[in-house]
Amino acid sequence: MVQPNPDLAETCCLHDAAGDRAHGPALPRGQRTPTATASPSPTGDPASSDPAEARARDAALLANARTLAQVIDAQARVAQDELVALGHEVTQVSSDLDGVNADIADLAARSAERRALQDRLARDAFRLNARSPSPAPAAISQAQSEALDDLRALEAGLGSAQARLEDRATTLARLTESVGAKQGQLARLRDRARVLAAAAANGDTDARAAQVAVLRALAQDAAAAQTSLAQLVASAMTSDGVSTTSWSLPVRGPITQPFGPSALELEPARIYRGTFYEHFHDAIDIAASLGTPVMAAADGQVTFVGHLPDGAMIVLVAHAGGFVTEYAHLDDTFVLPPVRAGQNVKAGQVIGFVGLTGITTGPHVHFAVLRSGEPVDPLSLIGR
Repeated sequence: MVQPNPDLAETCCLHDAAGDRAHGPALPRGQRTPTATASPSPTGDPASSDPAEARARDAALLANARTLAQVIDAQARVAQDELVALGHEVTQVSSDLDGVNADIADLAARSAERRALQDRLARDAFRLNARSPSPAPAAISQAQSEALDDLRALEAGLGSAQARLEDRATTLARLTESVGAKQGQLARLRDRARVLAAAAANGDTDARAAQVAVLRALAQDAAAAQTSLAQLVASAMTSDGVSTTSWSLPVRGPITQPFGPSALELEPARIYRGTFYEHFHDAIDIAASLGTPVMAAADGQVTFVGHLPDGAMIVLVAHAGGFVTEYAHLDDTFVLPPVRAGQNVKAGQVIGFVGLTGITTGPHVHFAVLRSGEPVDPLSLIGR
């Protein structure tokens, strides 16, 4: 676990943020942090804003945050506005489900009517044929043919409607999961914003103590996310097949935090190749615009799509030879990842979109590669 240190309050870098413009600016090391006066908690009616405009505004607010309190408040604004957007999506998908269910009921009723008609016409034809002095197989009548065509069309429509129902139900379940993750994150952020605001009103000493407490809580969130991720990776690994040799980056953009030892004190400790590092970043962060498609780095199979305990939406892909790739901070509101666990994907296939989920100070992709559970520098694989 990361030990609390007052210097942490001078970075304003959360989770895996690098402290540059892509992740939100950091205060220079050694520079005193201004008194932690919390900005006002998000107010107003977020629903009155266009969701795209609200997200652009939130991203700008996050990028311009200078203090820990401002970052926490900006993150709360992001979570709140995304919850509003998710509410709209849930309402729409629920309405779609109602419509599809109504369509299915109508199609089922019409199909039953046509089937009854088809049966009646067949019975009538059989009776007429039995009364004939020389019974012989009778050709299907035009009425029977039309009834049969109608029945086939209705049953095809029913199958299509049931497929739509399954798709909408799956989407609703994923949106509901996003709502739960977002509500949990928003509650944590609001609690921390209140702690910082109350301490700021009591003077610098209390403000600094509150910053340490909040940073300790963030470190605990990061540790919980790492534990959950390790368990997911362990269950995803497969040693089958020939090791992947062709790799590519999931997005194009500047690398804002490299793989390896880090000065960021919120990064967890790790033993890497026999050497202990107090703080180690086991991925690379690539800055990209919100909504940028994120692509699979190599052929593989999706093993997990969902949230880590810190609220980050991730996709995990298992590759031959014991490799697993992680793509984190994906959008979970405006465009859900278009893949599902168990689905095979090709290198370059879109598996998600850049978002602001989890504890981050700007849009980017946290891209990790692990082999047999151990981190690998992604850049060491590119171009092999």
